Order: sequence, then C-alpha cells, then structure tokens
Amino acid sequence: MLRSVLYGVRYRFVSWRRRLSLYWLLRDKGDFTFFVLLSLPFVAVGLIVYFAYAARSTIDGSRIDAARARTRDIRCLAENIYFEARGEPLRGQYAVAEVTMNRLASPLFPNTVCDVVHDTRWDTSRKRLVAHFSWTAFKLRLESGSPEWKQAMDIATVVYDGQHQPLVPGALFYHATYVNPYWASSKRVVARIGKHIFYR
Repeated sequence: MLRSVLYGVRYRFVSWRRRLSLYWLLRDKGDFTFFVLLSLPFVAVGLIVYFAYAARSTIDGSRIDAARARTRDIRCLAENIYFEARGEPLRGQYAVAEVTMNRLASPLFPNTVCDVVHDTRWDTSRKRLVAHFSWTAFKLRLESGSPEWKQAMDIATVVYDGQHQPLVPGALFYHATYVNPYWASSKRVVARIGKHIFYR
C-alpha cells in the first residue's frame, strides 16, 4: 500500500513537471519576447551611461593630475627664475628658465621641473652633496606678492609652454660672471646675458 502511494505521488510529480515543460513549449512566447525586446534599449542606455561615466572619470582624473603637475612645475620654474635671476634683465631671466627646461629635456638630469631645480650632485673636492642651483640649499624668503614674483611666474609660464624664441639654445649650465667654476673650461659658451655666462 505504501508502495502504491509512493508511486502515485511520484507519478503526479513527474506528470506535473511534464505538464509545465509542455506548457512552456506550447504556450505563446510573444509576450515574453516583447518584454525582452522592450528592456534591451534600457539595458543598452544603461551600459552606455556606465562606460561613459567610467571613461570620463578616468579622463578627468588624468586631466586633474596633469593640471596639478603643470602648476607645480611652473611654480618651481618661477622660483628658480626668482632666486637665480630676479635682478637680471628680462633676457637673463628667460635664459635661466631656458636652461632649466633644457635640463628637463636632457637625459642627464631628472625628469620633472621641480626635480631639476632641486637636483644635487656629489662634489669630490668638498666631499658632500652640492645643489645645482645654490639657492635651493638655503631657506630663502619668497615675496609672492611682489612684482618680481609675478614677472617670474609670467616668464615661467611662457617658457614652460614653449611660447618664446630660445635665447640660449642647448645651454645646460651657467654661472655668474664674478665666479670661475672648475667645469667652465670644459664647456662651450653660448651667450653672456647680464651677470651670467651660459654654456652648452
């Protein structure tokens, strides 16, 4: 008796499952297809919006990083102009900025403007690190509201963007006219501007 009840339950379950399968196969799928097709544009728009936003946030992030790097580089370049040549004629200030940018382009120096400006080298005679630009070794006061600073920022922006005619093409070194560094004899003079001599 128990066996017949179990067979009956099993039969009903199998037949119910077959009926559902048959119903699914035989029923009109027009409504289902309609709803699937209806949802496709919404899915497509959603994917487009998602990928556009993801791409935009990546682009915006890189733009922000590039803008920050540019601002930082121009400030470092302006500081170098200000401390190295603020008392020099305009051409001399442009030339100092040019040397900094020439060093940036050279494989012999670091690859950001700020790293070029604050670069140091080992001096064998003094047995210590020496700054390429001597002002970086001291804590000097910058008068950021002064006309000299504004001029240094303007020059730095123009030179950084490459919007001027080179005055000292290829020059990587310079020194004041009142000193005679040991390395000067091994370099070629490019120009003398104000109180500086520029070398290639």
